[in-house]
Amino acid sequence: MTHVAEIASAPDQDSDRARLWHPRFEPCAVCLRPAQGLGFFNPAKPRPRKHRWFCSMSCQAWFAASHRKGLTMQGMTEEERAAIALVMKRLGQTMDRIGWDKRLRDLTAADVTALIEEVLEGYGAEMSRIAATAEVPF
Repeated sequence: MTHVAEIASAPDQDSDRARLWHPRFEPCAVCLRPAQGLGFFNPAKPRPRKHRWFCSMSCQAWFAASHRKGLTMQGMTEEERAAIALVMKRLGQTMDRIGWDKRLRDLTAADVTALIEEVLEGYGAEMSRIAATAEVPF
């Protein structure tokens, strides 16, 4: 006679518990660069909570400050509008190189890729710059 109880193996872990703490392949919630493990969630909301991930402490601080002010990421903030305006200047320089007389359908794959990269890189860089210089009220 054995005194060892047979215990059924534990069921698979919930998706919340199996989730890694590091945000692999997640973009920064502010500037869209790859996140580096800095996160934020609203402690007032019940679980499961939506986590936001950031590439730097300045992006995290900017997001936390805007959250304290009651701003949500639904609409455009003034910082985002400023970043878009600055990206348009960079996009104009790329269009000068490509040529303004070309129609969109006449662009090569390399030209379209250059335009997309310029917009994404420019927006990310400008949002990072704005987040680094923004005053955090704490």
